[in-house]
Amino acid sequence: MALDPARFTDAEALADWLIARVGRTLRVGAPLGLGKAATLMNALYRRACADPSIDLTFITALSLDVPAPSSDLERRLMDPIVERVFGDYPGLDYLRDLRRGALPDNITVSEFFFQPGAMLGNSDAQRHYRSVNYTHAGRELMNAGVNVLMQMVAPGTQDDEISLSCNTDVTLDLLPVVERMREAGDAPLVVAQINRRLPTMTRSALVSKQRFDAVFEGEAADFKPFGAPAAPVPDADYAIAARVAALVPDGGTLQIGIGSLSDAIAYCLSLRHNDNARYRRLIGRMPAGAAEKTLVDRYAGREVFQRGLYGCTEMLVDAYLHLHRAGVIKRAVYADLTVQTLLNAGAIDDDVGPRTLTALLDAGAIRAELSAADVDYLKSIGVFHSAVDWSDGRLSAGDNEPSMAPNLADRAARSEIEARCLGTHLAGPTLVHGGFFLGPNDFYQRLRDLDPDTRERFHMTSVGAINHLYGDEPLKRAQRHHARFVNTALKASLDGAVASDGLESGQVLSGVGGQYNFVAQAQELEGARSILCLRAVRSGPRGPESNIVARYGYNTIPRHLRDIVVTEYGVADLRGKTDEDVAIALIEIADARFQDELRASAIAAGKLSSRYRIPPAARGNTPAAVHGWLTPDRDEGLFPPYPYSCDFTETELALIGALRPLGSATPLRLAGIFARNAPKLARHHAAAAPYLERMNLAAPKNRRERWQARLVTLALLESGALGRD
Repeated sequence: MALDPARFTDAEALADWLIARVGRTLRVGAPLGLGKAATLMNALYRRACADPSIDLTFITALSLDVPAPSSDLERRLMDPIVERVFGDYPGLDYLRDLRRGALPDNITVSEFFFQPGAMLGNSDAQRHYRSVNYTHAGRELMNAGVNVLMQMVAPGTQDDEISLSCNTDVTLDLLPVVERMREAGDAPLVVAQINRRLPTMTRSALVSKQRFDAVFEGEAADFKPFGAPAAPVPDADYAIAARVAALVPDGGTLQIGIGSLSDAIAYCLSLRHNDNARYRRLIGRMPAGAAEKTLVDRYAGREVFQRGLYGCTEMLVDAYLHLHRAGVIKRAVYADLTVQTLLNAGAIDDDVGPRTLTALLDAGAIRAELSAADVDYLKSIGVFHSAVDWSDGRLSAGDNEPSMAPNLADRAARSEIEARCLGTHLAGPTLVHGGFFLGPNDFYQRLRDLDPDTRERFHMTSVGAINHLYGDEPLKRAQRHHARFVNTALKASLDGAVASDGLESGQVLSGVGGQYNFVAQAQELEGARSILCLRAVRSGPRGPESNIVARYGYNTIPRHLRDIVVTEYGVADLRGKTDEDVAIALIEIADARFQDELRASAIAAGKLSSRYRIPPAARGNTPAAVHGWLTPDRDEGLFPPYPYSCDFTETELALIGALRPLGSATPLRLAGIFARNAPKLARHHAAAAPYLERMNLAAPKNRRERWQARLVTLALLESGALGRD
């Protein structure tokens, strides 16, 4: 370990210290997402901008910045939201310059994961992108010659420690590497920015301050962590989520990511558990083929969660807290293989009792004549309480307590041991293992508000411990019972390959992250399935486009790892199927508008018999059918646009919905909006007043503002926000 770290309360002073220690060539590694030491990175960036002799490289992933308006009208809507949601979050200066193509020549930014879609068409970002599995990110940082590791952290629970908080992921894998390099005298400097507004996570997230060479702390180091506003959930996502929820077996393992689909999955799993009759009616009305119904039956997908689920996910998202509150995330796992194996078999449960001792004896984990090592083991797993002691061949249950024989084979001794030595619950339960977290502001507040016991059950750990099976493989296999790894995709081709992070042009949309890890893991774990979800249709420049295609010039998941694919129209079980069966299954969950073209392409490629006919039920794969399926429950208050959290007021939501279409409207479409709605302006003037007030257009000061007020009112009329007549 390092000596006590150098302490700084000024970012510029720490930048001076770094340059003095490392030199003018700085290779800075920073975490994915939330955990970037933004104040320090901005100080280094400004220094390099002002001094071309400094060669600065940032190697990181998922750089997050405050959204910027593209017009005056958008600014009027966004500025109050940005101030309320993002507060004093400083943003990342390098990201703003990167987006506008203005990085100085002496500065390089290289990422292995982009904010989805943010860097399409950005040559600098695309050229310096690194295609890396999440589990290999730490290795590639070191191979790239990183000489500074920099992370935002939270205060620890004691003065001599810090909490890695939102980013245990790569850091926990790297710290042992850094220690070995320190012994050889060639380690990167490790720097922490302690932000007191970041949630403090415990267990593996707590590390000694001596692991760091320098810390930046105090008021200048604090800022509001980046809050990612929740996105509204469309019909397609709720339809996909309802199908996914029916594929998750009780007593299983769940991995999901961030976004509207994950919120929808959590919502549908909660509905299944807490309003089971309504959920069963929903699934009963669900348009589904025979193969999908077979899967639902196989996995008992209509039942409530008696044992519950355990979460194993690289990304801890708000959905897991909601699932815990709903009573779905409740299956605890443990770090002892024997304990976990006995739990899986039903031989023991989380509560300690006499049968716990019997099961451990039968499994050979302890001997009938308890040794000191046996007692230590029983205490470590919570079967004996902490006051129990073994000394000189006798057992005691605490100071000044009479001793007893440590012999479980003796009926009287065992009865005494059970009465005086047993604990109440197994020690160290984990409900969710997570590698990093990101979400809306109220998610961070919920993390802060967790009671200490519950916080311990949300165990932030390394991505290496989560995303693959290497290391403690027997334990991981025992914990990840009936795993469901649920991820999103962009395109699925008729051979079963899936593109999730890039386009066939070569442009990178986001990054592979951990998706490949989880898909491969699903193939290796008994009872596990990979579920890749995609909306059947996207809006393209020339109208609707199918996301199920005959072929695609790029893939993230190769065809030989094909498993389950879900659209709003159905479930395609592809594992182990022939190429013809795969093509048929995907055609039958595609949008009906594109099925004939897909069928013809598969026949032309020799992958489908010309005798195949698309069944009538699949011909009903339309958005109207999905809407009709969900409408009865929506009319009763289910499937809200924001099931969990929303950073916008009702007025702002109406304005967002009304103004969004204007951004891509052609002159002809704008003319149509005017023609349809101009006669209604006078009648709806009063109804528009609160919206115009929110846009600071209630009292226009000039011709431009009068035009903007008129345009906003017309857009609200077009969207129906002001009523329809």
